[in-house]
Amino acid sequence: MIADLVAVNYTYPGAVDRALTCVNLRVREGDFTLVAGPSAGGKSTLVRLFNGLIPQFYGGKIGGSIVVSDHDPSRTPTREMAAIAGMVFQEPEVQGVSDTVEDEIAFGMEQHAVPPREMAARLDELLERFGIAHLRARRLRTLSGGERQRVAIAAALALRPRLLLLDEPTSQLDPAGAEAVINTLASLPGTTGTAVLVVEHRLERLLHRVGRVVEVAGGKVREWTPREAALELTAVPPVVELGRRLGFVPPPLTIDEFRAAALGRQLGARASENLVAGDPVIKADGLTAGYGDFVALRDASFTLHQGEVIALVGANGSGKSTLFRAITGLLGRISGTIAVDTGCGLTSAAGLPVQRRTAGAGLVPQNPSLALFKDTVRDEVAETLHLRRRPPESVSATLEAWDISHLSGRNPRDLSVGQQQRVAIAAMLAHEPRAWLLDEPTRGADAEAKTWLAARLCAHAAGGGAAIVATHDIESAALFATRVIGLDGGEIVFDLPARVAFAADGPCPTQIARVVAGATVVSEVEW
Repeated sequence: MIADLVAVNYTYPGAVDRALTCVNLRVREGDFTLVAGPSAGGKSTLVRLFNGLIPQFYGGKIGGSIVVSDHDPSRTPTREMAAIAGMVFQEPEVQGVSDTVEDEIAFGMEQHAVPPREMAARLDELLERFGIAHLRARRLRTLSGGERQRVAIAAALALRPRLLLLDEPTSQLDPAGAEAVINTLASLPGTTGTAVLVVEHRLERLLHRVGRVVEVAGGKVREWTPREAALELTAVPPVVELGRRLGFVPPPLTIDEFRAAALGRQLGARASENLVAGDPVIKADGLTAGYGDFVALRDASFTLHQGEVIALVGANGSGKSTLFRAITGLLGRISGTIAVDTGCGLTSAAGLPVQRRTAGAGLVPQNPSLALFKDTVRDEVAETLHLRRRPPESVSATLEAWDISHLSGRNPRDLSVGQQQRVAIAAMLAHEPRAWLLDEPTRGADAEAKTWLAARLCAHAAGGGAAIVATHDIESAALFATRVIGLDGGEIVFDLPARVAFAADGPCPTQIARVVAGATVVSEVEW
């Protein structure tokens, strides 16, 4: 037995309601467990019990019994618990302590006096295992979010903990990177005996790989097998959801299982409407940008029109965030031109300050905490509206429009990552710019939040707006995108209608496209 939680209750400081109620959970050597459930349901709180961050760092009231590898994590120094229960947070940006990749991975080993020869061997092994050997000498601040995520996982594993805790570890990873990380995680229980607990919203990557599923909702915990979870969970992968609608019992967990279950069934796709694009709102021509001597974006040319929602896809480090920074003036242009509609048609962005550019092209960064610095959600929205010279009475209307009125008095730093993301979107777009630039907006978001965001994007486009959404979440992108632009090595390698890009033979097929010809999401399937 690695860990045993018995009748655990926990309440955050100043909170009235419990974050966790009567939790009983055992973790055995070699367990591979998926932790699922809605945002703010208690998933992150649960995993932070195992390494003592709760209550040692967060404070609050805790009751019940917690034993992890014969230690009480609430009383054992967190430095000691880190070698037993390694943790990777939802926000890898806040976890880094060193300057370069190799120093970051070596840091924990140095603190625990791992011999130099052993340290070097572990470092080489982890760099190779996670496909980041080419990043060895890179500075952390130059990495993409997904690259930093892989570095954080490698750093946690460097101490060879008995228990590995991961909070949304694939949320910023491209499909190939996510698959490589999951394959590594799945191999740990069998090869090292390390138990793995993974908090994840994108279940299509994990549901069929794990040994059990722990749902955390409303602070309460339930355990299921993956088959049971496919029947019981509210949010499930697209092929599981389609299988449930078709009455397949048990629902298929994978594409191959769905194909076998659907043999003989007549499944078709609803006809889609053709998009009529309007006037251009952003135009880039031959745009090249980078960081110092490192060129991250090369010769990018495209036009965003009214009514369009572009999904910007590509591997980690392919230039997606760099493109956004170049459009908004946060990164110096090397060459090429940018034009933005700031209210009077396309205007050259050359010489325009960031505030003028973002009046027409509002940017929501990948890490929501970068956009949140006030003490309450209301103050965050009010600050944006004040800077944009909007009347104070528009604050309440904005909070209501973005469905965050119930959070208005909360401190943004006390919210879940999914809630922070929604608040950041509302705060950064409160002035209603014509074009929205969203960098990984579904990171840490549950299914309900993704559906809500898709509806907002579609409504914005239908009302004459437009958006570019950088994302690795293809299943979510299929709910809102009208067009898909792919980046590779800083260059645009395809620019396709969404229905073509998400099709079975396209560059980024959805699960549904691979089982029903002509459809890309569950709602398009007819039977």
